[in-house]
Amino acid sequence: MRGLAKLNPMARHRAQCAHVRAQMSDYLDADLDERCARAIERHLRWCPSCRHLLQSLRRTIEGLNALGTIGRRGDARTTGP
Repeated sequence: MRGLAKLNPMARHRAQCAHVRAQMSDYLDADLDERCARAIERHLRWCPSCRHLLQSLRRTIEGLNALGTIGRRGDARTTGP
C-alpha cells in the first residue's frame, strides 16, 4: 500500500475495495486460494458497496448462463439467410 493509504483510513478502504473488485470474478469462479477467498469474504461483510457489486455481478452471470451464452463460441453471432 502507498504511504497515504497507510495513514488515511478512507484511502486504505478504497485500496482494499479496488483489490477486492479486481478479484471478484475469480472469487465467483472459486479460482482463489482459501486465504484470498476468506479475505474477500471479510471485506464483503463490512463493505456494502462491494457486496452490492458482487451481487450484481452474480446476477449478471446467472442471467447470461440462463441465455446459454457462456462457454460456447459464436453465441454472439447471428446467422442469417
